[in-house]
Amino acid sequence: MDENDVGGNLGKVKLQPRRPGESIKVAETVLKRRDRNLKAAAQRAERRARSKKSQKDFKKGKLNIIRAEKLVKNARTRTMDAHRLKTQEKKKKPKLQQGAVLTVARNGRMGGTKEVKIALRELGLQRRHQMTFRLNNEETSKRLQIAKPFCFWGVPTFKAVFDIVHKKAEFRDKDSQGGRTVLSDNILIEKHLGDLGVLCTEDLAHVIHTGGKGFKEVMQRLCPVTLGNVKKASGMVHDQYFVWGDLKEGVDKEISKLMGD
Repeated sequence: MDENDVGGNLGKVKLQPRRPGESIKVAETVLKRRDRNLKAAAQRAERRARSKKSQKDFKKGKLNIIRAEKLVKNARTRTMDAHRLKTQEKKKKPKLQQGAVLTVARNGRMGGTKEVKIALRELGLQRRHQMTFRLNNEETSKRLQIAKPFCFWGVPTFKAVFDIVHKKAEFRDKDSQGGRTVLSDNILIEKHLGDLGVLCTEDLAHVIHTGGKGFKEVMQRLCPVTLGNVKKASGMVHDQYFVWGDLKEGVDKEISKLMGD
């Protein structure tokens, strides 16, 4: 196809007048208007984000305002949760899954009784949208049943554990800003876990997946993994319900979705 052909697929838009010999001022004006519109749209988005943030952080004096509806909702959630814990004691205990370790993640559900909050803290999930690994034993199973509506779990594959370690692992580090150091290379693994015989990413993933020697010490030195919002993971349309309970093999897919893969 001729290079001067207007309809040619040249890969880059080439400004040309409608008729040969005419000026292309109109086209330049269109481009300037487009840039101006994009700039205005960006400014509007920035103002909207600031407005949302100011509404969210709205304060009256030195006190945060808590709506009465929120207090009532939290009270109802605690009442329902206390009833759930009473009826749960009469139910049959679930059997342990096959696997040495469980992936345990907390969803965004608010509220919960004191027992639930203690169980979540013992699981290492003090904040919402966090994930950690726990040994698959009776003690962990008991805590998961207490905190069941507020978290989800399942037995991970080695590939899933490796992906989480490779992309999201952070070490507890008092000398670092924020008390965390992102795992960026094997030198950091050797620095923080070398005394345990863990020298690379594969070693770290193997210890976590098998629950082997040094698992407890490794998890104490790792921070809980921060995930995305479970209800917003599907895109612009929010899910109506929280993900919770035993997902079995489906936990890998759910965690991968929350990590943005």
